[in-house]
Amino acid sequence: MEGCKILIVEDESLVAMDMVDMLTRMGYRVLPTAMGYTDAVNILDTEKPDLVLVDINLSGTRTGIELAQQLSEKYKTPFIFITSHTDKLTVSHAAATHPSGYLVKPFDAEDLYTAIEVALVNFAATTRNPESGLLVEDSVFVKTDKNFVRVKVQEILWLESEHNYMFIVSEKGRFIVRTSFRDFLDTIRSENFLQIHKSYVVNMQKVDSFSHTDLLINGKELPLSRNFKDAFLAKINRVV
Repeated sequence: MEGCKILIVEDESLVAMDMVDMLTRMGYRVLPTAMGYTDAVNILDTEKPDLVLVDINLSGTRTGIELAQQLSEKYKTPFIFITSHTDKLTVSHAAATHPSGYLVKPFDAEDLYTAIEVALVNFAATTRNPESGLLVEDSVFVKTDKNFVRVKVQEILWLESEHNYMFIVSEKGRFIVRTSFRDFLDTIRSENFLQIHKSYVVNMQKVDSFSHTDLLINGKELPLSRNFKDAFLAKINRVV
């Protein structure tokens, strides 16, 4: 999932630099590396990473397992343990914090990528209603027959309601989900979307033209209801 923001908590500089290089090449956004527990907490208090890679054995008095407990209880952020230890006691303590993954050093880019992608999708599935889509950074993953398809929020043209279902119309296609406008908008948390009719919500960034009764997006004419017209006119920039 390109664009996801990742924090590395690792006190071995060479290992951290290697991971930063791999993650950057994969298209992830990498935050400044935290060298220990305190550094990590300071970053977590100001940033909101989508995933944290945590070394179990950190320098200082606080361990990666203690940080993992904070990630689960306070920050509600998924994390993957990275360690060279596979003994039963270490694994047992790590498992008790419910990590999203466990990577044993040394690992390659393919191992790292797989662990991250699985962790992000699994975490999203446990914290969001899959029928509404799984949100990761600037995208929503919409469930199809066989898998989840990534739809970037900025590429959504409009939403169309039909009974208990909703259609997401994007630059890449048309997808159906079982949800309401309210639940979906709560999921994507974007100020660019506005309801213009009982059956339509539009991405205001995609409006090509409008009149008093309708508007045009990507060649499609959509109705502008009287009940929603004032809110639409207040939102859009006009030159009178």
